[in-house]
Amino acid sequence: MSGGNKCVSWICYCCKYCMYCLELIVKFINRNAYIMVAIKGTNYCVSAGQALKLIVSNALRLLAVNVIGDILIGLAKLTVAIAYAEEYPDTYLSSPVLVVLVCVLTGWTIAEIFFSVYEMAIDTIILAFCEDCDANGGDPKFAPPLLMEVMGAKPDHQGNKVATGKT
Repeated sequence: MSGGNKCVSWICYCCKYCMYCLELIVKFINRNAYIMVAIKGTNYCVSAGQALKLIVSNALRLLAVNVIGDILIGLAKLTVAIAYAEEYPDTYLSSPVLVVLVCVLTGWTIAEIFFSVYEMAIDTIILAFCEDCDANGGDPKFAPPLLMEVMGAKPDHQGNKVATGKT
């Protein structure tokens, strides 16, 4: 295959790309299925189906929360990495570039590990909110008022909050 057949090489590249995309999809489904297992207590396959149904029916809401969350968490990771590099001590080195680069990479790795917990919490809260809306006919019953306000809820006639479905 290394003989130079461009057609075979292109087909192999396409297969690798398709496998990479499939891997990302499976990881996404797996993550949300485990969240639904934790929320509902159902088995994995049922939870995966419920998670996909919720994701499809609330795609814009989830997209908005995930985009904003990813931007804020990315900025937080960058801040931690830069702050970690600021602790450079005065030494006899003529060029501290390598040391600062190692500090930035170490800070980014630590921030990546730490903030992955927050990403999972955000995903869990938003999926639980969508499940609450779905289970109660579009009106979340158990959501806190601040979450309902952020997710586009408005008060009903009795002063309670009701989801509008808008992002």
